[in-house]
Amino acid sequence: MTAASELVLDREVRDWVLIPLTACVMLMQLLRQYVTALMAGNKAPVDPSKGTSEVSQKMAVARSTLLRANGGFIPEPGFRQRKQYFAAKDTGVLNQKIEAKGMQEMMMTNPDFMQGMMKQQLGGLLPQLALGALVNFFFSGFILGRIPFALSPKFRIMLQRGIDLPSLDPSYFTSLSYYILLLFGLRGVLTLMFREKAINDAQQMMQMQQSMQMGPMGPMGFDAQKAFDAEQAALNLAEHKWRLEGSEARAVKVLRTQLGGK
Repeated sequence: MTAASELVLDREVRDWVLIPLTACVMLMQLLRQYVTALMAGNKAPVDPSKGTSEVSQKMAVARSTLLRANGGFIPEPGFRQRKQYFAAKDTGVLNQKIEAKGMQEMMMTNPDFMQGMMKQQLGGLLPQLALGALVNFFFSGFILGRIPFALSPKFRIMLQRGIDLPSLDPSYFTSLSYYILLLFGLRGVLTLMFREKAINDAQQMMQMQQSMQMGPMGPMGFDAQKAFDAEQAALNLAEHKWRLEGSEARAVKVLRTQLGGK
């Protein structure tokens, strides 16, 4: 496109579209930030005893895995004693029967579970829908500016939303595209202002997509009984093989080599 055929953008578009659109997005993001912080501040204190059993179960599985991997570095009586501690028929740690908690029981024991999910989804979805409808009604169909470098036609879909002009240079961007870019681009500004408390829109969208794919039951988390059964079967098959056999002779050989054969 030559200089003579370039578009001349009206200053009224800057005053009535660009500046109000930027102000609306920034104010909405600030409002979301403060509303989210307000709702998060009303959470009940967390009981420190919750989750202790699950942590101990994970640690038991991890210790048994380390025993299978590095059992050859300890003497055979010590290996068998530790193996008996984990895999004994009646008293072994991995033979404990664990009652699986269903989703309803988890919700009853933790009433903030569903409430927190609903607050997070409503706090992120409703403002986005309201702002999207506002932008689509008042600011759709405008060309706001041009990127100062050439782009291929593949960028037309990303930069020219709301306008279907195949003859327009792909380097021009529309108001809807600017709104989407501004929506995610303000993440850095909010991080500077609120640090780790800043809302991450991309992370929230990813969590919502994962929850929709997993269905109403959601992620199941750590299955202690299944992990115990699998680790117990693997530990029962593990045999002790002394890995330090002949280590004294090898150490003497290496020492003599370092001392020049003396």
